[in-house]
Amino acid sequence: MVLSDIKYTLRLLLKKPGFSLLTILVMATGIGLSVYMFSFLNTMLFKDLPFENGSKIVQISASEGGFKTGDQLNLSDYHEISTNLQGLTEFGGYTSKSVNVSGRDGVRRYSATLAEPNIFQVTRTKPALGRGFNDVENQPNSEAVVVISHDLWENRFAGADSVIGESLKINGTPHQIIGVMPKGYSFPVRAELWLPLKQNRSTVNRNQAEHVYGLARLDDSASVEQINLDINTVMQRLSERYPKTNTGISAYVDTFQMAVVGDGLTVVYSMHIVAILILILASVNVANLMLARAIERSKETAIRVALGAPKYRLVGQLMLESVLICLVAGLAALGLISLGLSLTESATASFSIDKPPFWWVFGIDGFTILLLVMFVVLTVVLTGLIPALKNTGGDFNAVLRDGTRGATSKKTGRINKLLVIGEIFISMAVLIAAAVISFATYKATEADYGADTSGKLVSDLILTESKYATDEQKVQFVQSLEANLKNRPEIDGVMISSALPGNYSDRKNIALENREYSDTDNTSYPRVNYITATVGTLQNLGVSLLQGRYFDSSDKGLGKNSVVVTESFVARHFKDEDPLGQRVRVVESDDSQPNWLQIVGVVEHTIQGSPVDDVGKPPTMFRPYSQDPGTQLNIAMGMQAGEKQVTDALRQVMLSLDPDLPAFSIETYDETVSRNIAPLRFGSAIFLIFGIAAVVLSASGIYGVMSNTVNAKAQEIGVKKALGASDDRITRELLWLGFKHLLWGGIPGLLVGCAMGFGMSQLFGIDGSSLLIIAVCLVLIISTAVMFATYWPTRKVVRLEPADILRGE
Repeated sequence: MVLSDIKYTLRLLLKKPGFSLLTILVMATGIGLSVYMFSFLNTMLFKDLPFENGSKIVQISASEGGFKTGDQLNLSDYHEISTNLQGLTEFGGYTSKSVNVSGRDGVRRYSATLAEPNIFQVTRTKPALGRGFNDVENQPNSEAVVVISHDLWENRFAGADSVIGESLKINGTPHQIIGVMPKGYSFPVRAELWLPLKQNRSTVNRNQAEHVYGLARLDDSASVEQINLDINTVMQRLSERYPKTNTGISAYVDTFQMAVVGDGLTVVYSMHIVAILILILASVNVANLMLARAIERSKETAIRVALGAPKYRLVGQLMLESVLICLVAGLAALGLISLGLSLTESATASFSIDKPPFWWVFGIDGFTILLLVMFVVLTVVLTGLIPALKNTGGDFNAVLRDGTRGATSKKTGRINKLLVIGEIFISMAVLIAAAVISFATYKATEADYGADTSGKLVSDLILTESKYATDEQKVQFVQSLEANLKNRPEIDGVMISSALPGNYSDRKNIALENREYSDTDNTSYPRVNYITATVGTLQNLGVSLLQGRYFDSSDKGLGKNSVVVTESFVARHFKDEDPLGQRVRVVESDDSQPNWLQIVGVVEHTIQGSPVDDVGKPPTMFRPYSQDPGTQLNIAMGMQAGEKQVTDALRQVMLSLDPDLPAFSIETYDETVSRNIAPLRFGSAIFLIFGIAAVVLSASGIYGVMSNTVNAKAQEIGVKKALGASDDRITRELLWLGFKHLLWGGIPGLLVGCAMGFGMSQLFGIDGSSLLIIAVCLVLIISTAVMFATYWPTRKVVRLEPADILRGE
């Protein structure tokens, strides 16, 4: 019996291949996009880390002013948290930095993690060779040791077991190799080396303490919510004890993956909502198609009921069609998901010039398969069971007496209304969310960084403290580097800065002369992006001068005190005053002899980091590098030759000046700027795909439902025309019906879409007027689509003669 039902269903599907293909494509699109989105977000943010009880590993990060900034904590604050907090165990602090590693094949840059000794215990991972470092090796002035990654062991030491005890020169200092981690281990993010932090958190001075992230394991009986309440209590006590440094500073605990999201949960939740809405939209469309198909067979079903066919058999036959369609759609969706995740693997690799985080392994896994099966079962119920029960649960005598005309109109009127309202609601909500993030991407892409990024090659450089311990040594090296690069024919213009526009910079508190500040409240001091740059860098970058002058040779020297500020700095602090000649100072821990700096010029605003992060962030203050030299440098070079030639020239210069100092992260300036918005561009592409899918599905669905509604009223229209009703009156009545559907579905959809859009606009810095314009435009577009979907089938029926309508059924 089951086999005969399957054969019968297959014949029905093959009898109308266009209908079958359409329903499979619609369902595969809905399932594929939805499962892809959930799988993508699960891999990035929710999947347990690949360690024993990986879900229990949490990170402690800093927050400021109530916002989850994701910054590091002062080591002293972290010590207070770890000693006064219940519910967390196995505390360990860490920070990440780049180091220079010298070897027989030259010097290279690696990502290193400086951590407390229990870093490996937190992940329940033992070294494949040797051991981890201990408490003694974590003390200042102790022996320099290092644990290396499996890849570094294979690449630099050919996988030799004798590597334990060998020396590795890191930042010019020999370190003894004491361990090799297992293959694939790069915790906490993309580490290749692990070094002792070498700071005693119980004795270190607060003002000199390292800033770290905290690691811990969550107790089985504890919750993240309760832990965060307790942390706030601890940080509040620290704020009262140290108001000058800790006012407004707090901390929070989150899973290791979610810690990087901070306050960006709105986008994450919006993506989940959009995925669910797309699945519902596809299911509604298929349900409508299946319902129309079932109604076509309503007379046949009524006859079989009259002849005594059991209801469960009829429901089973009608559902079998949906089961086969959803199974085939599920297999097609699996292929789409696999392709999408494969493309995602390549796309996310471009988010950073380094390797992506180790847990970003996108592919078909158990979670994806389980979710796919659940969604297929859900769609079978929505698209098969409901139409089957609806078609077999009516009065078969009425169907046999009235044919399909009158019975169809009464039976499907309410369902068709709900389907149209649902289509409008979902399409409105999805399109507004997609439009907001697409607009944010457009703004970020077109953002003016305040510098000319074209035709330039950039690189990073880190001076080692062991070799460049004094300010004089740093200045001398940078002057030699600049002079040698300028003499190369491949290079046209050299720009050296602690942070080029487009790169994140240090932020410092400052004080303006003749302004009142609280000695007990660090939040009373304004903050700025603090950047040092060599003379000539700003003009060579094309940063426009608005007032005063650029730096010149008179500003060179450790004893000089001059700064250039951006127009955003002037707008915030000298709105009605002339900024030139005004004095500011950097607020230091010891202000017994404040160092006042004089403003000599004003330049256009520069974006430090991503344009998205620039919204509401501090303005910028530039200072000559020779006045305050640092170890981290960005180099930009105008290219007179090809990219490879300029790269070779840079490496030759570096080799001649310091063979142990590598230039790394070499790429074009445009590539650096593009990478800043790569995650946003990727997210926008996903939303755009979902938005297009929503448009296609909703447009076709609304037209199909409204066409069915009008056709169901064909007999009524024919009677009205025969009794003298005008075409315009009938058209207005049906258009009014479509308008009511638009209101019922559009208003809730507008509210939900604007809620998601508002949350994302706060994150991306989109003002309320832009959100309003987006919402109005989409309301007009969807309204036009709905009214057209109502008008077009109405027009075709109204143009017929009454006799033709009544005869045509």
